[in-house]
Amino acid sequence: MKFKLQHLCLLLALAAVVVTLCFPLIEFIYSDASVTMTNFSLRQIDGTSNAAPWALGGLLIAAALCQLFTLLIALFQNYALQKRSLILGMLILTGWYIVYLVFMLILKSEATAILPRWTTILPLVSIILSFMAFNAIRRTEAKIIASGNSFRLRD
Repeated sequence: MKFKLQHLCLLLALAAVVVTLCFPLIEFIYSDASVTMTNFSLRQIDGTSNAAPWALGGLLIAAALCQLFTLLIALFQNYALQKRSLILGMLILTGWYIVYLVFMLILKSEATAILPRWTTILPLVSIILSFMAFNAIRRTEAKIIASGNSFRLRD
């Protein structure tokens, strides 16, 4: 199996999701305290935490598993299944942004300052890379079909 553009895009997309899982997402500064939101908890400055945003982490884990599954399916060159799992991964990451925005809108009501971290953009990067991999897989599949149609039977 040759290493192709879609494999590089999938590896980078998977790395972006894993980095997003490991780092904090946003910090809300209130008049009396500060709250940092990660994918699995809300941590206050005094050390207490609340596991309210666990859905963010669950969605990122599901997206990472979809991308890992797509990489493993690439070994078998099942292009239809690769495209379906890429679409599912992109939909899951879109759902992650929807849940992220809901939590952000809930928590910003009394905040004096909101400091988003650089990791909040990485799922969007992952969506873009997954879309690039989807188009590369589609082009590879079209080349295979075109080369199969060019054969002629000889007598």
